[in-house]
Amino acid sequence: MSLLLLIDGYNVLAPVAAPNRDPDGRWLQRERMNLVRRLVEHLTDRQKENTCVVFDAAKPPEGRPSSFLVEGVTVRFAVEYPEADDLLEELIASHTAPRNLMVVSSDHRVQAAAKRRGCGFCDSQPWLDDLLDGKIASACKSRDGAGQGRVVEGNEKPNRVVNEQQVDAWLKEFGF
Repeated sequence: MSLLLLIDGYNVLAPVAAPNRDPDGRWLQRERMNLVRRLVEHLTDRQKENTCVVFDAAKPPEGRPSSFLVEGVTVRFAVEYPEADDLLEELIASHTAPRNLMVVSSDHRVQAAAKRRGCGFCDSQPWLDDLLDGKIASACKSRDGAGQGRVVEGNEKPNRVVNEQQVDAWLKEFGF
């Protein structure tokens, strides 16, 4: 898998539902799957195949391995790591083309790891808002890129900065 999009799952979810509001105790599982469903609905097939969502977990949900696919999207649980941030940092550090990787997390530790490797990164809430508004190609903007957009597709030249107007023009050209 040639990762283009790495998502800090619980950071994007930021679940606020109190467990006592959910009589069966499965609210967190439902929230995880809601996020994955949103990704499946809004990402292109190519993006789905190059996306990994990482969640904290001492053990994966019952009946699931620690890593599995949902319609092309890789879902990983940080089973052998103290927390998801450790696995995210490892995935960032081992990426063979970090300039093609976009990391979605508001966690400063994860963003610092992305910045060290030259990856793009963006805060979770604005990214999720853009995803749900159908603006995924321009959703991720590197904080250190002076607000310039960075497309999450894989054929861009790594050092080329693309502004939002160019992204919008390409999206229209390709029918998005």
